[in-house]
Amino acid sequence: MARRYDSRTTTFSPEGRLYQVEYAMEAINNAGSTVGVLGKQCVILAGEKKTI
Repeated sequence: MARRYDSRTTTFSPEGRLYQVEYAMEAINNAGSTVGVLGKQCVILAGEKKTI
């Protein structure tokens, strides 16, 4: 049933759920931490390697 309501962020399911927002929140919860630093002549990026 979710397939009909998960293509747009503004389409509510009959239960009042926004599936795209739920998918985004799940992706954030599964993601590792990252940090970036911008210098005058360099950029440093570091990311957490996470296994699922």
